[in-house]
Amino acid sequence: MNLEEVKPGQEVTILSFAGKGDILEKVRAMGLREGRRVSLLQKVGRNILLKVDNSRIVISKEIARSIQVQ
Repeated sequence: MNLEEVKPGQEVTILSFAGKGDILEKVRAMGLREGRRVSLLQKVGRNILLKVDNSRIVISKEIARSIQVQ
């Protein structure tokens, strides 16, 4: 399943990333890496609010579709 399919309130583990390039580097710089647990807090329009450790980050649904989770 990809990150966009996750429901608010769920906590998942990142398995892998599809795609390459600058976007992938930026996502990793924000703290999203394979094996990391994230909670989906809220879906707002075209964006998704995530909790990673003690931080909150926002990514687009397009980017979320390229992140495989379990």
